[in-house]
Formats: sequence, structure tokens, C-alpha cells
Amino acid sequence: MTDEKRSSTTQLLDAPSDPQPTVAVVGSGPSGCYVATFLAKKWPQAEITVFESMPTPYGLVRYGIAADHQGTKNVTRQFDRLFTRDGVRFAGNVCVGTDIAFAELAPCFDIVVLATGLPQDRSLGIPQQAGTRVIGARTLLGALNGHPVQVFPRNPDGRYTALGQQLAVVGMGNVAIDVVRLMSKDPHELDGSDIDDELFEQLRPSRPSSIDVISRSGLSLAKFDLAMLRELLSLPNVDVAASGLTDDDNGPAAELLRPRISTVNDSFTPEGTRTQVRLHFQVTPESITCSGGRTLLRASTHHGPNGGTEIVVDSVITAIGFTQGAPEDRSCPTVEWSGDNVYRVGWLSRGPQGAIPENRKDARRVVDTITDDVESGRLKIGRAGFTAVESSLRNVVTFADWQRIEAFEQREAPPGRCRRKITDRKHMLSIASSAPDSADALRTAQSAGHTRAQQQPHRESDQ
Repeated sequence: MTDEKRSSTTQLLDAPSDPQPTVAVVGSGPSGCYVATFLAKKWPQAEITVFESMPTPYGLVRYGIAADHQGTKNVTRQFDRLFTRDGVRFAGNVCVGTDIAFAELAPCFDIVVLATGLPQDRSLGIPQQAGTRVIGARTLLGALNGHPVQVFPRNPDGRYTALGQQLAVVGMGNVAIDVVRLMSKDPHELDGSDIDDELFEQLRPSRPSSIDVISRSGLSLAKFDLAMLRELLSLPNVDVAASGLTDDDNGPAAELLRPRISTVNDSFTPEGTRTQVRLHFQVTPESITCSGGRTLLRASTHHGPNGGTEIVVDSVITAIGFTQGAPEDRSCPTVEWSGDNVYRVGWLSRGPQGAIPENRKDARRVVDTITDDVESGRLKIGRAGFTAVESSLRNVVTFADWQRIEAFEQREAPPGRCRRKITDRKHMLSIASSAPDSADALRTAQSAGHTRAQQQPHRESDQ
């Protein structure tokens, strides 16, 4: 062997191998999964654990994206591939902050990425009389997506109280349009979705006669995507009118809405025909009170002769963004959830701005920062990772366990639906822990239990 070849071989043997850090990602929504994906590509030998408080992965995709937007939800297919890679682990049914303290978790991993999102609907911040029916859009969309936790009032017979025939939606972003679209669709128009049909029928037994959508800003600052507006305008049983547009409003959205300008706020068509959707721009909510057993929304306007308006509805749905969870929710990161090896990503980091593509870009930025910190030596690696916390955890749901849950939901899908989501956490865990050869027997037993549950009235203890 020549001296040149010996030198080359020696250099290869002496070259450092790829870093093998241990990584904890807290939250399995899009931001968390993208971070895990980029890190796994950067460091194939890394050990990456994605912790999720629910037994099911994918967070916002499963419970936040509207049930009739399955094309967007299909991003989970690439995340499925993530969890089949060597070195990547899904640890579901583990709530950091409750099942394991953050202060116990963080020192065990070289890198900790917080991707928990913003779980709570932002408050309107205006006077609101007790007894008014005000519901957050995240709460509503989560329920229609089969989220196990429901907070809606019930009738004496145990059924959920219907939202009513006249609704108001405060907000003019994509989430607000999601609410309007779902409330305006007939069940057959939801073919291919994974909506919770039982809950949908109870909350919205028939299409509402009217939906007033209220935006503080003018059209030029409205946050909805043009595609969302076009989809709403294309619904066959909906008439859309708009007020508050100005001569300065221009562009594709203005071109779509200008022919629909209306100054009449309380013209209704007979119940059971078409839903009247009225988009109000430059209207600022000021108070919500009760009036004759109904909900009265008072607002100021920047147009019109009186400078104010009153909208009487059955329910108000707020869609003005999201915020950190309640102080007593120990699963929500606080300022104490920090350290030299701790990073934040997604909405938790930058606020409720942007959809999945923006979260992907943000995840890439955070991963670039992490890799720079490791490669520069600022961040040392060598901590034990999952093995250091495994003995502290109970009833961990693996990715294989989740696949049993998913297969069950898909098998149980009624006609016209892609799945029937399990809405009871104990039910999920029983399926997750079932042996593969007992799946058919378990499915039969659980199906029978579901049928019996449908035949009996719901009780508060069922929540």
C-alpha cells in the first residue's frame, strides 16, 4: 500500500462519526413531526422520542383541521413513514407535566424540543353576561373531529344542546370559514370525511337559517385564504352577502364579494331552505348579553348611519386565534420549561400564525439552530435518553399500538366516512393494548358496547 493510500485510510478511520444525540420532542402535531423528520435525516443514528399526551398522534391534524378537509389531513402519511424509521419512537399517552415532570425529562435528553402548540381558544376580551352561549371554534372543531373531551351543555335527556338556527361567528380567518362551511353542509356533503356524526347531528340537527360572520378589520386585512372563500361561495345551499366593503377594497376577494354587497342585516329565508351567510367587515364586538333566552351581540361599526349594530342569535362561536392553556393545566409549557438544551417550535414559539407549510419552515429553522449548536460544540451530547425515563412511565402507546387503533377506526367507518373515530380514551387504550390475534373478538365486543351506548342517554359521568 502506498504512503498516500495509508494516509487516506488513516484519515477515514480518524474521522468523527455522525453525532448520535438523544432527542425528546414534546408534541406530535405537524411542527413536532417535522422537527423529528429533519433531525432523523440530519443524524440517522440519533435516538428520537416523540411524546404525545393523547394515545393518538398528529395533534392538530387529527383534531384541528376541519373533518371535511381530508386532503390536508393526508400529511400524516409522510409522518407515518417517520415512525417506521430505526431510532424514532412514538410515546403516546404520556403527558409531560403530569405523567412525568418536565424537570425530570429535560436532563435525560441531549435535546428537548417543545412543540405543544396553543391549545386554548383566545377570549374575545369583552363583557359577557353569564348564561350566554359562547363557544370557541377550536372546541367546536375538535369535538366534530372526535376529540375525547367534550364541554358542551346537555339537555335533560342527556343529548347535547343544539347550537340553534341563528349563529354568529366572530373572526374572519380560515378557522372561521371552516366553522361556517361545516355548519352549512348537509350530511351527504361530508362524504369522505371523518366527522363525528352523532355529535354533529345533536349540535346541528339541521342547517342554520343564518350565520353572521364578524370581522373587526376590513376585507384587505381578513385572514382567510382565497381558496377557502371560493369553497364557501360554491356551497349549493348557501347564499352569501357582504357588508362593510369600501371603494378601496380590491383584488380577487373583493371581486368575488362586491356583487354580494348588502346593507340589510336581518332578512331571513324560511327555515329549512337556504342558509344566509352574511360577512360583516369593520364591525367590532363590544358586549354579549342575554335577551329573551337568546344571545345578543352588540357591536360598533365603521360604516352605516348609526355606528352600531345588534345581532340576536342562538350561539356565538369565537374564531379569533389561540393562546396558551389555563394556568392550572400542567401540560402547558411555562417559562420554567427552559434550558440550554430546550427549543420551542411552531405556534408555541411564534404565536398562532400560519398553517402546515409555515410550521414546516419553522421546524427547518429550529433544526438548523440545533445542528449548529451541536456542531459548534455549544451543546454537548451523551445523555441516556428514553431509557432514563422509561421506568417512570405507565401505559405508553407505541406506534404499533396506534396502528391498531387506526385500523379499528377504519373498519368501523360508516358509509360515506373514512373512519369512525374512537371518542373514549379508555376504549382507545383497550384496543391499543389488545393482542393482534384478538383484534376481531375485541372489535365485536367494542362494537356491541358502542351500540348499547347509542341506545342509552348520555350522562355527565360519560364525559
